[in-house]
Parts: sequence; structure tokens; C-alpha cells
Amino acid sequence: MIIDICSFLPVAESYRARLSGWASIPGYLKMFAKGLSAFCGVEEAEFRRRAVGTTQEEIHGFIEEVSARLGRPLEEFISLLDSAGYDKAVVFSIDQESTSGVTPLDPDVLARAVDSYPERILAFQGVDPNKDDAANTLEESVRELGLHGAFLVPFLHRLPADAPAYRPIYRRCVELDVPVWIHTSVNWAPAHPMELGRPLALDRLCGEMPDLKVIAGHGGWPWVPEMVAAAWRHPNLYIDPSGHRWKYFTTPGSGWEMLLHFGNSTIQDKILFGTDWPLLPISLGEILEEARNLPLKPAVMEKWLGGNAARLVGLDG
Repeated sequence: MIIDICSFLPVAESYRARLSGWASIPGYLKMFAKGLSAFCGVEEAEFRRRAVGTTQEEIHGFIEEVSARLGRPLEEFISLLDSAGYDKAVVFSIDQESTSGVTPLDPDVLARAVDSYPERILAFQGVDPNKDDAANTLEESVRELGLHGAFLVPFLHRLPADAPAYRPIYRRCVELDVPVWIHTSVNWAPAHPMELGRPLALDRLCGEMPDLKVIAGHGGWPWVPEMVAAAWRHPNLYIDPSGHRWKYFTTPGSGWEMLLHFGNSTIQDKILFGTDWPLLPISLGEILEEARNLPLKPAVMEKWLGGNAARLVGLDG
């Protein structure tokens, strides 16, 4: 079974919300020009130029244009999964409204996708810890809309992942028995401290809340040794190296050496396959092929590509 633990719902509304969030951070949207321009028919140089714009109106107009170009019906997304050999994909929303003013994706958009293809699509609800109703929003999304977990990006909230503001959300995740995906890696916004993506915050969090199922999104790079050690220490901590080219994991000096070594042995049950598609400038099939070419034991490869995720989200029977 192939499960993408960090995919993206490619409908226009979803693109609009995500691109607007990036555009709220000066210079951030252009960082993803290479991947997005490859799929929307805009030259990379033009994408970079228009992503910064000269006025908010220009940037907003560009986002509307790109969202319309990139947006695909659900049926086409399922066809892409089929042709690439994926069994299931986890999609998500992001809520950063308290710090950016950007309206998050309506949970009903995720719910419609799950309802339409319950055997193929799972969804994690983005929540903003600075909102008083964050935990209740999560519970409603899980209990009433059929979503499957929480999605957090601490650097967008300007908080470390173990900040007290997140605790009501985490406690609700435990009550609902759903995982939380937490951005754990470098960010490209100079005004947002890189420290907010360090795995050490998850080490503290998982020690204090051993019943909370945590996914370290984007794999903890460039602090991979910390990430590996934390996952080894805590049974409830999983690693999702999405957003990185798998073909570079074997390159000396890439920073992934410890993940490959211990992920093939000691923490083989803790690694999840994710793509962060469509931000990488290659297809879903090419991403999966790169992962399959990693020097892993066959049984370990099966765990990485879907077995571990199936167990985590309760699909293993």
C-alpha cells in the first residue's frame, strides 16, 4: 500500500488559500516558483517577478490567475494518484489567520473530498492556536466532517511546537485519537526564526504527552540527527521527510545520512512517505520512483511507503 502522508488537494479553493498564506510573508511565494510554474504554464522567471508584485492588488490578481490555472477537479486528482500508483493521499489545510489575516480553507472543501473518495483521500484540519475555538474546530472537523487529524505550522504562528497555546489542540487530538502533523524543518521567511522548526520542541512535547501521535513534517532537516534521536526516544513520534527530493538522501553531505542508516534498522517503524506535491518540480510518479530507489531492505521499504502510515491512521485493520 502506498500512502502519501503529505499531499495537497489540488482544487482552486485550496490553491487560493495556500498561495495567499505564502504571499502574506514578504518574498515567500516566489520561493516555490520552480515547482508551481512547472504545473501552471507560467515561466519561472515571470512567476518570481509577479509573485512579489508592486501592489497587493497585483499579487492578489496573480494568485487568482495561478489558482485557476492549477485547480483541478477531484476526479483528475484521483486519476493522478491511480497513474502514479498511490493508494491513498492525506491532504490538509493551514490556518494562520491570527498572524497573517488570511482566511483559511473552508473545512467543507476537505470534507467534500473525503466524502467523494473515502477510500482514497484522508484530510488533516489546519488549526490556529491563537483562536479560542481552535480545539473545538478540530473536534467538529473530525466528528462531524469525517476528517482524520490536525495540521500545524508553528513558524507561521510564531510559536515553538511545545508552546502552551497548542496544548488544548494536543489534548483534543488525544481525546479524538487522531495524529497531529507539525511542520518540523527550515522555513524560508527570514523574519520567522528558523528555531521554530527544530525537532527539540517535539522531543519535549512527546515526553510530556506520550499519548499524542505526532508527525514531524518535512523530516527535521537540517537537524536530522536530532530528529532521528527524538524519534528513537519516543514511541509516539514519526518522521515525514516530505518536501525534499528523495534522490538526494544518498548524497554525502545532504544531511540525511542518519535517517537512512537508522531508518533502515532502529526506527524503521517511524518513517512515513510524503511528497508535499506539487511543490517539487516533478510528478507524483517520479517522486515515488525516487523513494523506491533508496537503499532500503525490502521489508523496510514497504513500511516506509505505507505500512507505517496505515498503522498510524488506523488503516491496518
